[in-house]
Parts: sequence; C-alpha cells; structure tokens
Amino acid sequence: MMREERASATIEFALVFSIILLLALGSVEWGLAFRDWLGATAGTREGARVGAAAGDESGADCVILEATAGAIRDLQGAVVQVWIYESDPSGTIGPAQKYRPFVSGDDGAFLRCGTWYIMESHWPASSRDNKGATRDWLGVKVVFDHDWLTNYAFFSGSICDRGMAVGHDCWSSDAVMHVEPDPTP
Repeated sequence: MMREERASATIEFALVFSIILLLALGSVEWGLAFRDWLGATAGTREGARVGAAAGDESGADCVILEATAGAIRDLQGAVVQVWIYESDPSGTIGPAQKYRPFVSGDDGAFLRCGTWYIMESHWPASSRDNKGATRDWLGVKVVFDHDWLTNYAFFSGSICDRGMAVGHDCWSSDAVMHVEPDPTP
C-alpha cells in the first residue's frame, strides 16, 4: 500500500511539475518577446521623430535608420526590414523606402547609409513636403524577428521564417509623425 502511494505521488509530481515548468518558461519567453516588441516600438518612435525633424534634407533616411537602429540594439533576434513611408494621420502606408540590414555575402551594389541596403525606393527624401499646411506624414516601420530563448515546447526557433514573404510571420511595429515645417525662411 505504501509503495503504491509513493508511485502515485511521483506520477502526480511529474505531471504538476511539467505544467508549472511550462507556465514558468512560457512567462519568461513572453516577457522577453514583449521586451523586444517594446524595443521595436521605441525604435520606430525615435526614427519617426528624427524623420519628422529631418524632413526633405539629403541624407534624412540615413539619420532615420541610425536613430531607429540605435534605439533597438538590444533585440533578441534580428531586424528584417525598416520602412520609411508616406502616410496619412491614420497610419495608412503609402509609397516607401524599404531597407534591410547588411547580410554576410552581400555586394556593395545597393549599399546605403553604412550597412543598410535599399530594397525599394518609392519615396525619397527629396520628394517629402515640409512646407505649409500640406506637410507630409512620415511613418517608420520595423519588421523584426524574435528568437525564442529556451526552445522549450512551443517556444522554439524564431518568429518569422526569413525565406517567406516579409510580414507574413514576422512581427512589426510602426509610428507616424507629421513632418516639421522647414525652419528656413
């Protein structure tokens, strides 16, 4: 009888412990994922803020990319793309400049702004309007991947498969701000 009770207690402990372990590790994983999402959100806000001030200046995209990357340098994963796009106050994505980080083996043909490669060029800084009441709205979108830390149960691999279309399984965050007026008379 005593032996059966110990066996039963061992089985109960194993079941309860695995559930508690799943909950604990899941909480840690989701906490780290939330931290990455908050970091990407801070990066988009910083990029949009800098972009709103840079307006139509030459090199504005480089400054936006540097500000965005500086704010998200602690990401547990990778930045897949950064978009700088024309928007409206509701955040609708219009024409965009799309960049991706340098990947080992890339040539320098599309290299812009240090280690950023331009993928699409549909809204260059020179076409941005920062005069009068019709100033443009500028948006910055960061598409990013999150690598799971523990690789336990459901938390294995990464959020997006880089071989798929970007945006399909990746996470993203964006911010939109009104371009500041041109300070020159």
